Amino acid sequence: MDWPMTEHIETVRVALDIGMVVLIWLVQLIIYPSFKAIEPERFTAWHHTYVQRISYVVLPLMIGQAACIGLQLFSQRSPGNILSALFVLMAWLVTFTLSVPCHNRLQKEGNASKWIDRLISTNWLRTIAWSAVFICDRIPG
Repeated sequence: MDWPMTEHIETVRVALDIGMVVLIWLVQLIIYPSFKAIEPERFTAWHHTYVQRISYVVLPLMIGQAACIGLQLFSQRSPGNILSALFVLMAWLVTFTLSVPCHNRLQKEGNASKWIDRLISTNWLRTIAWSAVFICDRIPG
C-alpha cells in the first residue's frame, strides 16, 4: 500500500536517523565523560538543567524516528525497516531500564563516579543500537 506521505517519510527518516546518530555519539564521547569534570557542589543543579534541556532535543528525535519506522513497517515492510525497528526497541529499552535509572541516581547522589561510569558503559548499547538504525536505513529493500 502506498500512503500519501511515503515519499516524504523516507526523507524525514534520514534526517531523524542522522540526528540520533550524531546526538548519541556526542553524548557518548563528550557529554557523559564531561560529567566527571563538573564540580561536586554544582553537579545536582547542573544535572537537573542538563536532563531537562536535553529532553527537548532527544524526545522529539526518538518519537519522530519511532513514528517514521512504524509507518514504514506498516506501508512498506523491508528487512532494513524490520531491523531498524528492533534496534530502536533495543535503544528505548536501554534508555528506560539503564540510562534513566543512572540519571536518577546521579540526581540523588550527585557527582558519583560509579554512576557516571555505569552511564558511560551502558550507553554504548544505545550508541551501537542507534548507529545500527542509521545503517539499517541504507539496506535496500
